[in-house]
Amino acid sequence: MREQTLQMLFHVVFLSQVLLVSFYLPRKILGLVQHVVEKYPPSRYPKLYPVSLDVAEKAQRNYWNLNLVVLAVGMALLLISVLSPTEEMLDWNTTLVLTIYLMVQLLPAMIFIWSNPGFTYFNLKRTVDSTTTRRADLHRRRLVDFVSPTLLRTAIFVYLAFILFVAYVGQFKFPWFGGYLNVVSLTAMNLFFLGLAMRQVYGKKKDPYQASEDRMRQLELLVSTLVLVSIGATLYGTLQIGLQALEWDALTGIATSLYYQLLAVVSLREFRIDGVNFEVYREDPMATALE
Repeated sequence: MREQTLQMLFHVVFLSQVLLVSFYLPRKILGLVQHVVEKYPPSRYPKLYPVSLDVAEKAQRNYWNLNLVVLAVGMALLLISVLSPTEEMLDWNTTLVLTIYLMVQLLPAMIFIWSNPGFTYFNLKRTVDSTTTRRADLHRRRLVDFVSPTLLRTAIFVYLAFILFVAYVGQFKFPWFGGYLNVVSLTAMNLFFLGLAMRQVYGKKKDPYQASEDRMRQLELLVSTLVLVSIGATLYGTLQIGLQALEWDALTGIATSLYYQLLAVVSLREFRIDGVNFEVYREDPMATALE
């Protein structure tokens, strides 16, 4: 009875992942895009649109249709899992299946970006114009300036606690336990995040029109999001090891799916447009007067 309850709970959580990542979030993103197009049209804000609206709308349709295909795949996986008598999803490792499906869920966004390298609707804020005079902020920027001290201390504490947890679990000599390889992989992930954050903070501004305050806010959002993802990944790794040590493997799939959904929601922070100064993308009044 307990196993059946856990299986039912897993199916509900997985359904939530399918709908959240392949239906709700894409609709949310496209809704933001449509809001920007309606409120800041190309006729008055031409600097915001490096491509025509026809190209943009086609790209949006393709993105939505791809998500619908992935949604159908997820529903099929769910149906097979419900009808299957095996404990593991598709008779494979459940965590592996969930991870592969998450990668498939991310494909529409990746294809969208790769096939439209100059298209800016997806993040709503970047344009490329090599002829524009670029202006640099003169004040110094440090990575720590873009994340709250409390959040940074929390990330460090969680990381150190994970190392101690790995050392503690290592005493029991579990045959499946990877030991300090868990710490190495987590450290590598954090170093990758650090490199990504430093590239954004110290690299060139990709949008020549973007207001300085928007640039600072965008960097703060990015860095804090990376720190949050780091904390989430560390807690998830701790939970995974703990569940295996306690032989509560039936909860692993549920925890994994919830973790992936949390990552998806956190990633949506990048698409916030509240407070953005769109006036920098307005048409040049001098150019308009000369027409």
